[in-house]
Amino acid sequence: MSNFFKRWLRSQVRYFASTLIPVVLIIGFGMLAVTFWPSIAWGSTATFAVIVIAITFWLV
Repeated sequence: MSNFFKRWLRSQVRYFASTLIPVVLIIGFGMLAVTFWPSIAWGSTATFAVIVIAITFWLV
């Protein structure tokens, strides 16, 4: 039972880390981009999102 719980908890932590951390990074970068570079905010945020998603898939 303990081994099952450890495996389940590890898979949950991996799932949340692979979804929530990139989302927070992308939203945070988008907010900074709108503040400092309003004319290129969409393009830079989209580029950053693609890079973060690619790194996430590569790591997980």
